[in-house]
Amino acid sequence: MIERLVLVDFRNYASLDLDLSRNLTVLVGPNASGKTNVIEAIQLVTAARSFRRPAPGEVVRWGAECARVTARAAAHERSVEIQLDVQREGARAFRVNGQTRRRLSEITSQVPSVVFTPDDLGMVKGSAERRRSAADDLGETLSATYGSLRRDYGRVVKQRNVLLREGASASSLEPWDAQLCALGAKLVTHRLRLLERVMGPASERYRSMAEGEELGYRYADRCALGSCSTLEEEEVAGAIRSELVSRSGEERRRAVTLVGPHRDDIVFLIDGHDARSFASQGQQRTIALAWKLAEVEVVRDVLRTDPVLLLDDVMSELDKERRSALSDLVSEDIQTVVTTTNTGYFSPEMLSGASVVPIGAGGRA
Repeated sequence: MIERLVLVDFRNYASLDLDLSRNLTVLVGPNASGKTNVIEAIQLVTAARSFRRPAPGEVVRWGAECARVTARAAAHERSVEIQLDVQREGARAFRVNGQTRRRLSEITSQVPSVVFTPDDLGMVKGSAERRRSAADDLGETLSATYGSLRRDYGRVVKQRNVLLREGASASSLEPWDAQLCALGAKLVTHRLRLLERVMGPASERYRSMAEGEELGYRYADRCALGSCSTLEEEEVAGAIRSELVSRSGEERRRAVTLVGPHRDDIVFLIDGHDARSFASQGQQRTIALAWKLAEVEVVRDVLRTDPVLLLDDVMSELDKERRSALSDLVSEDIQTVVTTTNTGYFSPEMLSGASVVPIGAGGRA
């Protein structure tokens, strides 16, 4: 639980000192006033990433050389202070209780968070990258191993793409091919186990909001692996290797790595039908909401602690029934920080126990 958040030269804030409620904190103000920047700052010191995916220096206030975000929290029955400094040229440094931490897992293990933004409502029909990121971001929250594997695999793909652009020989590519197959297989098997875990509660949540419709999924890869979470790494690595061989000519023509989990997709199904093609906008938004509700449940189950729930102006994007489902979660004694332009989306009972913080105009949200 985060007790206090302090921002210095972060985005539009020269300074902000904010005490957070242990239950619900509502940041209310007009658009472009800086509410989203607070959500982003909290995510940066809890998950070491931002849903905006900015270059590091972009969070530094115009005219300043360094931004600082400090969160004081109660975690694992102890007090902890997490601090992030970001230089304008892009360097960033994390500290926990004054001690520099170089491994991101040392940050993400302190206070977990789940973020829900309007962009998440488009995850069903959005890009495959968005759906992969939804799964992999959750995996990184749950497991340091998952996060390290994701980053190591990404570095291999990046280096292999450089070699393809340079027209490297097959022998020069081979060591990178071997790493791509080994790390790719590990990432696929981790991702499939995660999907099985999160889609169980997501399907239950969806069914309760959609009058009995069944939510399922299909893991769409290029190696004909399917959605089986019991696949062995050796089997997956072999399938990736075979696909690399068959598409080697195309990869050289296009100078990019076309095979591996960075190219896979997660297809949501409603009663067995592809939701991208057949789902209404309401059904798509219900899937996204069910996924986020399931994220909270999985974090609780795996980490044995409640995440901080960060809701960035999503109430205005949901109809009454779906707002009610989200409000039920907020009422479950989970620390929530929500931004809104209108407190009318919340019941008087919710607001009576909330900390309502006006955010003035003048910044860029």
